Order: sequence, then structure tokens, then C-alpha cells
Amino acid sequence: MGTRTLVVCAACIVLAGCAGNGEGLDENGRPVEEGGGGSGVLTADFASIQANVFTPICTGCHTGAAAPLGLRLDEGVSYALLVNAPSTEVPGLLRVAPGDPSSSYLIQKLEGTAQVGARMPLGGAPLPQETIAVIRQWIAEGAQSSPQSTFPTSLRAAWPMQGAVLDGLSSIVVTADAEIDTTVLTAGTLVLMRSGGDGVLGSEDDIEVPAEIELRSLSPTVFAIRARAGEWPADVYALQISGGGPLAVTDLRAVAIDGDADGIPGGDYVLTFEVEESR
Repeated sequence: MGTRTLVVCAACIVLAGCAGNGEGLDENGRPVEEGGGGSGVLTADFASIQANVFTPICTGCHTGAAAPLGLRLDEGVSYALLVNAPSTEVPGLLRVAPGDPSSSYLIQKLEGTAQVGARMPLGGAPLPQETIAVIRQWIAEGAQSSPQSTFPTSLRAAWPMQGAVLDGLSSIVVTADAEIDTTVLTAGTLVLMRSGGDGVLGSEDDIEVPAEIELRSLSPTVFAIRARAGEWPADVYALQISGGGPLAVTDLRAVAIDGDADGIPGGDYVLTFEVEESR
């Protein structure tokens, strides 16, 4: 997985956590041994880490539209907001840098070595080193996602959520549930619009927002969309990714995405949200 920028016409935030009890971990937060009576065994793959650490421990706070600073660790979007995603507290560091656990902000926050902010989980006992070691191993081995077999391929916004009202925005982060053909993202399949200040999309005064795409992961495909000017004026926005017609985003089999989530290939993916004046 790498990071490269593709220019087209189209939230990387601080890592924090919350206290909780993890499935697959004992009462001290250590990985459950085989036969130990736990619901699962923590292993160095993303699905296991999600099920045994992120979901039961972190999503007490980091879930939904109210996730602190936009960091959602919900199943289905956490990978997109962690791997190759820059930290806001220390923008020079990635939350998860594949192959480099010591430089990954996630590990620094869990181990309490980050130069900014508190150790995570915030307000709870630190994760034992055995648990952190498993997460370290996953990162060292490339921070791969867990294999998925889905048809047709669908998209979702990891940040912001559909209909969200924000007081600021760094980027839109979109994840597919499989690998898509990223070459078509530069062919007019992606359009970002704002209402022009009247709050009504679809009228003559709508303004197209020139933007750029940063590819963060191939499988699953994750990409961030930034306003090319670096600014998101207060307005109502719509992101449309084509899933039909002659220009459509497809998977690697050339099958169109299920943009409208009806279970059938085809249909546009549309995300709407509002950015308010910064307070």
C-alpha cells in the first residue's frame, strides 16, 4: 500500500481512545489463551484486532458522527481512518504506517510515547504489552486488511458521515469494500459540488469544487478527497461518484460499483454534508 496523489475535479485527525472491556482479552486486557474461556483469541490480523480491541474497547467513544475529532473505529470504516492516514496532532506521522510500527502514531499513543496528548485508552488502564505486541506485529507485516468477498462492490464515507454538519473539514475519506479500478477516478467519474451559499443543491448557482484524490490503500481501496485550494467554505456539499452510464467506477472485473446500495451493480454514490462557519 502506498500514498500517491491523483488530481481531479473533486479526517485525518488525532488518534484517541476510550476505556472498555475487549472480547478476546482477559480482565487485564491481555489476549485470551486457547481454552481460556474467552470469546476469541487475539491474533495479528485486522479482523481479530477489530473484533477484540477496536470494537469493544475503542468504540465506547469513537463511533458515529460524534466520534472525537472524526476518528471512527467502527467496523467497516476504521481501516480507512487508520492505515496511511496522517495524524492531526503530529501531521508528519501516519496513524498506521505499514511496515513501521514504531513510527505509527497508533502504537505511540498506545505505548504512551507520543509527544502530544495522553496515553490511550483515555481514562482507562493501558493495554498490556502483549496486546500492543499483536498490533505491532500486524503493522510490521504490512497492516493488511482482512480478505473480503463482496459482490457488487459498494462505497461508503468513513468521514464525514451522510448528512453530517461539521465545523471544519480536512478531507473526505471514502472506502470501498473491495478493490476498485482507481484509474477511472480521474476520468470525470467523481464530482464535488457546493451550493454556492444558498444551502440548496441542484440549482443554477451550484459551484464545482476542484479537488484532488490521495490514494491510501488499494485493497480495499481507500482514498481521501481534498479541496485543491485547501479550503472548505461554509456551505452544503455533495460528492457524487458515478456508478452508471459510459463513465462508471468499476471493480477489477469491470463491473460497476453498487453506488446506490440496492444490491445491483450501477447507480451513483452520493454523499451530502454541511460545513458550518468555524466557531
